[in-house]
Order: sequence, then structure tokens, then C-alpha cells
Amino acid sequence: MGWLMNTWRESAAGRELAALTDRLGRIGAAPALLPVGRLAAVDQHAAAIRDILTLGAGGVSQAQLAYYARGVRDAARDAGWTPPSAEGATTDWVVLRLAAVCLLATAGAAAGAELDPALFS
Repeated sequence: MGWLMNTWRESAAGRELAALTDRLGRIGAAPALLPVGRLAAVDQHAAAIRDILTLGAGGVSQAQLAYYARGVRDAARDAGWTPPSAEGATTDWVVLRLAAVCLLATAGAAAGAELDPALFS
């Protein structure tokens, strides 16, 4: 029964991350829409997140990425953060951190694939 719960959890996390990517895309901050300079910042955030999850949670999975993204959003909102408009989205730290989560999810890290080291250089 544990495998079924894990499968369900990963599937739900995948849907949550896809919805987050869609929301970021609506304000022009999805990784695929970012200019090169901002994508470099997202790469740095992604490397930090990968390290945090690898050291703290033992790995990077869809569920771990979704939990991390929820934690970032919750902590930011508790500190008074509100989502920026499209004009300020690509310079907002929280938005860039969430874009990095989406980048990791789509880069194959969540599926257990080896990350291309060039992605974070």
C-alpha cells in the first residue's frame, strides 16, 4: 500500500508544480520565459534548492519540490510578501526561487535523473 501512497503523492506534487509553472508563466516568470540574465539567477537558486533538499531531505523528488515551494510561499506571505505584477516579477526573490523549483522539476531532477552539470555552472 505504501507504493500507492508514494505514487499518489508524487502525482499530486507534479500537478501542483505544473500549476505553479502556469501561474509563473502568466506573469512572465516561468523559466522558459525568462531573459538570459534572470535565468542565470534562477540557476543559482536551483543549485541552492538542490543542495538544501539533497542534504536535508535526502533527495530531490516532485513531492520534496512541491513541499519546498509551499514553504517558500507560506514564509513569504507570513513576512508580508504579495505576488508582484508582471513588471516586477523577474526581479522578485520569491518569484525567482519558485521559478527555480519549477526549473528543477522540469530538468529531470525530480524524476531521479542525473542533472546536467552545465545547468548550474
